Amino acid sequence: MQLYRPSLLLSIALLCFGFAAQAQTQVAIRPEVAKSLQAAQDALKAGQVDNALSLSQQVLAMPGITPVEKPIIQRTLAVAALQAKNFPVAVSTLENLIQEMPADAPAAQKRPLIESLLNASQQAQDHQRVVDWARIYLKLEGSNPSVRPVLIQTLSVMKRHDEVVQEVKDKMRSDEAAKLKTPESELRLMAVSQRQLKDDAGYNATLKLLLQNYPSKAYWAEMIPRLARQANFNARFDLDLYRLLELTGNLEDSIEFIDMANLALKAGLPAEAARTVEQAYSVGLMGKGSDAANHQKLRQQIQQRLNEDDKALPALEKSAKDGNALASLADVYAAKQKWDLAQAQYNKALSVGGLRREAETRLHAGIVLFKAGQKDAALKMWDSVQGDATAVDIAQLWKIWAASN
Repeated sequence: MQLYRPSLLLSIALLCFGFAAQAQTQVAIRPEVAKSLQAAQDALKAGQVDNALSLSQQVLAMPGITPVEKPIIQRTLAVAALQAKNFPVAVSTLENLIQEMPADAPAAQKRPLIESLLNASQQAQDHQRVVDWARIYLKLEGSNPSVRPVLIQTLSVMKRHDEVVQEVKDKMRSDEAAKLKTPESELRLMAVSQRQLKDDAGYNATLKLLLQNYPSKAYWAEMIPRLARQANFNARFDLDLYRLLELTGNLEDSIEFIDMANLALKAGLPAEAARTVEQAYSVGLMGKGSDAANHQKLRQQIQQRLNEDDKALPALEKSAKDGNALASLADVYAAKQKWDLAQAQYNKALSVGGLRREAETRLHAGIVLFKAGQKDAALKMWDSVQGDATAVDIAQLWKIWAASN
């Protein structure tokens, strides 16, 4: 999974000139300071940002600047520095301004200044300041929705992966409380950090969240092979993974089609093997090149098995009495895409009981119900799958697919 890098730019909380002008009328500012400050502000209004920056710095350097005058000058200097894109000066000025505010200053006065400080710190690529001040802003209950995503992104850039995971989880909880969907970019950042931390369980859980909320062919292409690599994976379900690859549009090369066809043959399902091979032929992935003869040989072998099974099917239909035989018959009907017949036999098999692989039967019964257009019944059937961890995992993936299709 590639790292998604959204823009780090926060909206600038501009320090308005009017505030500084208003403050001058409310507090005692010496005439010489007021005059020089007004010159700096006039330069700003005229778009002369470099001149405004220089004049503001000169005012701040005047002798005897009082604690009352200083914050007003700093505000004008900060605006000039931001507009002049002199971000180091903007950072130091805003940070001093915030830190020198009275201890009892209302949070509402600090938050806009911190937003501007965050913006300047990002532009200066001062990642640690972004992290520190973003956390202060959040503690002050700031409402700018860009702050936490920028905090998460910055932590990711700094490779502080444990903190990325924790911040995203906190964000997910707040999103859930607000009935919002956590953005895909944030889930992706958490997944990247979990992978860096070698947290396979966490990564798989996040990948499932991405599939549930932002389904895509690429996420399926990553999720399905990861399931096959799990330590407790039951190889009996290899064919089911190929079915999922096919379902999600990720069965893409001739080797995969051939593997799926051979697995279907091994499972006694030549109808599915035949359909798989014919699909590969139709899209030009088989029947060409140096392997064309081998492809034709496999095609003929499948057709021979299909003819044999078609002849044997009536006898199987008559003899299927116990649960296992009924489940096998249902598998054959499912391979032929005769969903109603397959559904009826799966129901009989589950009713009779005594199944050697009941979890597998319930998984396949759910697939048939879904294929037959009975989504609600399919979901209930998949919910009933238990006793085999691989079957449970595959049933969950089918549920995820069904939710968006």
